[in-house]
Amino acid sequence: MVEQLVIATGVMGLLFLMAIVVTSVVLVRGVRRRYRSVRARFLGPDGRPDLSGTLRASGSVAAASLGSPVWWRVQNHRHRLWKAVTSAEHAVGVARRANVATGDLPALARDLHAAATAVDAVLRASGHQGPLREEDRLDCDRIVVAADEIREAALASLRHGSHSDTEMVVSAVRIEVAALAAGLRASHG
Repeated sequence: MVEQLVIATGVMGLLFLMAIVVTSVVLVRGVRRRYRSVRARFLGPDGRPDLSGTLRASGSVAAASLGSPVWWRVQNHRHRLWKAVTSAEHAVGVARRANVATGDLPALARDLHAAATAVDAVLRASGHQGPLREEDRLDCDRIVVAADEIREAALASLRHGSHSDTEMVVSAVRIEVAALAAGLRASHG
């Protein structure tokens, strides 16, 4: 009995020691990988540090951006744009997984994503140069409207499929419950 307890304690100690070694190796590898990626980001092509204006320029650009109402308006447009596009993509994906009719909605959602990427690039590029041009704002609004239409179409298809499935199940349950009740009455009556 004591011998088994000593063996079990030894095995548990060995497993604990192995877990510590494996965890240490994984942590060291992760830290080294992050260190190398950060180091590579700041090294020039010749392997020497290349910080020529990197920190100073990004800090001044960040300060100018955060204080600019125009920049905030552009970010608001970008947020609305991507919120609508990802919502439409999500609704289409759910509809496809639910095996309801989607027609060309998946292809339209992909095309909409590509168009949104192009409009987003224009919005990002113009964010520091003053107010948005009217055509850029209209492009953004048109994509938001199209995304909302795709989302509504996918939801309508989901609702139709859900209603059809619900009606079939409820009808089958009613028939089965009625048949079971009739069978019970017949067996007791």
